[in-house]
Amino acid sequence: MGKSAQWLEKVAERHTEWVNIIKGFGEYEYSQDLVQETYLILYKYANEEKVIKDGIVSRGYMYFTLRSTYFQFYKNKRKIKKVCIDNEEHTYEIPDHSEMDDQIAYNKICTMIDDHIDEWRWYERRLFQLYRDSGLSIRGIAKETNISWVSIFNTLKNAKHELKQKFQDDWTDLKNKDYERI
Repeated sequence: MGKSAQWLEKVAERHTEWVNIIKGFGEYEYSQDLVQETYLILYKYANEEKVIKDGIVSRGYMYFTLRSTYFQFYKNKRKIKKVCIDNEEHTYEIPDHSEMDDQIAYNKICTMIDDHIDEWRWYERRLFQLYRDSGLSIRGIAKETNISWVSIFNTLKNAKHELKQKFQDDWTDLKNKDYERI
C-alpha cells in the first residue's frame, strides 16, 4: 500500500458516532458496512486536510460523506446487477460506475466549498466551521463563545446564502449527473 492512511485512524476513533449517523438515516442492518465503505471512499478520494481541521475530525464533512454513501446505497439497493460466479446460489455484486462518478463529483464540490470558505475572513470562516463541525446549535455556540446569537445567526445566514449562490449550479449538475460541468 503506497498511500499512507494513518489519519484515518483518527477518523475511526469516532466509529460509533458515524454508525449512529447512518442509523439516524434509517439504515440499521448495513450501518457498519456503510461506515466501512465511507472509510474506503475517504482513503481513495479525500485528503487529510479536508477531513481533519486543527486536529479535529470535521463532523460536517463526515456527515455529508456518510449521507452520500447512504444515498448511493439506498438508490442502488433495489437495482444492483448481480452475476453468478459459480453453480451455487452465491452471487457477486458488480459496482455501478456511476456510483463512483457521483462520489468523485460530490467530493469535488465539497473541496471547492472548503477552498471557498478558506478565503473568508477569520470571523466568518471560524463561525461557519464551528457550526458545521461541532454539532452545536446557534444558541450553543453563543453560550460557548459569548457571541450574541443574533450575530451568529446573521453571519451563518449570509454564509449559507453565499455558498448557495456560488455552488447552486454545481449542485444541480451533480443531481442531474452532468459531472463534466462541475
